[in-house]
Amino acid sequence: MTRRDGWLPLAAATFAFMTGAFYAAPATVYLFNASEVTTPLGAVIGASWPLQAGVLAFVAIVGVLGRARGRMILAAVLLALAALLYVQGNVLVRDYGKFDGSDIAWSRHRLAGALEVAAWLGVLAAAVAMHRRLWKAATAVSLALVVLCGVSLGGHLLAGRTFAHATASGLDDRFTQFSPERNALVIVLDAFASPVFEQMLADDPQWRTRLDGFTWYRDALAAYPTTLPSIPAILSGRTTDNAQPVKAFLRESLSQASLPVVLQQHGFATTTITEPIYGEYLANVPCASTVSFLDALPQNRSRRDALLVWNVALFRYAPHHLKMRVYRDQRWLLRGGEASSSASLPYAAAEPWCAPSPNQQAGRILQQQLLAKATAGSPRPTFKFLHFFTTHMPYFLAADGTQLTQQQSQAMTEAQAVGPQSAAGLDQVLEILDRLEALGIRDETLVILTGDHGSHLELIPGAAEAAAAAGRPSPTRMLPLLLVRPLKATGTLKVSEAPVSLTDIPATVAQAMGVAAPFPGVALGDVPEAAPRLRTCYDYTWMHDYWWEEYLPPMTAFEVNGAVRDPASWGEGSLLTTGVSSTK
Repeated sequence: MTRRDGWLPLAAATFAFMTGAFYAAPATVYLFNASEVTTPLGAVIGASWPLQAGVLAFVAIVGVLGRARGRMILAAVLLALAALLYVQGNVLVRDYGKFDGSDIAWSRHRLAGALEVAAWLGVLAAAVAMHRRLWKAATAVSLALVVLCGVSLGGHLLAGRTFAHATASGLDDRFTQFSPERNALVIVLDAFASPVFEQMLADDPQWRTRLDGFTWYRDALAAYPTTLPSIPAILSGRTTDNAQPVKAFLRESLSQASLPVVLQQHGFATTTITEPIYGEYLANVPCASTVSFLDALPQNRSRRDALLVWNVALFRYAPHHLKMRVYRDQRWLLRGGEASSSASLPYAAAEPWCAPSPNQQAGRILQQQLLAKATAGSPRPTFKFLHFFTTHMPYFLAADGTQLTQQQSQAMTEAQAVGPQSAAGLDQVLEILDRLEALGIRDETLVILTGDHGSHLELIPGAAEAAAAAGRPSPTRMLPLLLVRPLKATGTLKVSEAPVSLTDIPATVAQAMGVAAPFPGVALGDVPEAAPRLRTCYDYTWMHDYWWEEYLPPMTAFEVNGAVRDPASWGEGSLLTTGVSSTK
């Protein structure tokens, strides 16, 4: 055996293993989670250099000191591991749910997990038994595995995923400035449904006095049941029937015809803080992703991002029984010191208010910055659009804002937990309004508090069954919270049954701010309660991959003429064909 024969197959096998484990695996996970990190992929991969160096050192030592048979077996094992990692991370990918502090139903995957263990052990045993054949074919096999990794990554890129991470800079302190004369503040409380608020009022009537000057639009209709198209509908009043690709809809509705753009053109100082996916369409106005506010945390942000990506990569590429070690009792295997580990805990920990979701944690930081730094020093009228996720699942807060212990959380159903956490989220917002009151500008501020859609939890008894029988969505899915405090409004909470829609919000803001702009919809205060009004919503079944698909999910359009809760108000659904306008 020549010196070259002794190293080349081992080097090729090492290259294939390193490519799959330390480059393709984190790159794949990064593509699926880029909106939750603010660190470039190169830095995330670079964080693993000590382990990479250790693997290379081990291979080098075996190559130099080991016997020929030992080198052959090591090369065979590395090739087997590279192949197993590829198959596990790209073929045997199953849905374990979100890593949001919820329990994972491990038992659902018990059979598949047993088959995975058998496959891993069988392939490794076969590789050892066939080590001489694999040694001879090592270069070709390694090249094939590397090409497969590249093809898989290329497929994800062609599907619309991107390595572009969330902005790391956020906004400067001008986002905390309000005008002493005229402001509009729109706060989206993600997934806050009107029936939840109804239950909150029944449980605690003090909300009626605490929400001084507000009107609750009890019959507000959402345009969509999920976030992606709902935010542009709230900002522009425009909707899509899936006749055009979703990116075209986002561009048309946000880039030129949305509240931040139009109001800035009329001299307003605007601030938009929402999901990073909308950022490229609001590039000409001050805009930041909610995740950017995680940079205010004291721990090293790059390290936190690296831990996030590498933990998820370990989970995705490990067989089932090892997954249970990577994510155990809602805690990740890799933790970077007490600060980093506590930030990932879903329940009460040493650090106060450690949310399980990055967006929820970021919203708390944003709120704290507003409470600490808000001023009435803006020389221009202001418009602020803030997207908070405290009210979104997972549920980890009691009504008073304290964190649940793991035992408390496990003792509650989601239907029991959504109300207290929604109350805590609304409390956060009212603290911001109290700050405006202290600055003397609350009466000069139009305040709109809204959900972006209804709830996927069934909150109206019997409604889901009746809706399913009638072939329409449950009203809970389409009834978001909508609370409006007009300029200088006072008095206990008013309740309106006016047939309004979230697409009426832009016209409401423009009218209150004295801006002539042709937004669709009607100013909320101009919609009479008794008059009939035809409203449209679009229902569909959502999967996470639709964040990157060319079109939204297949839709059914429903016309509602009357109260959303009344089954007789719903017309027969109209199935919409993707890429074809429903008006044709």
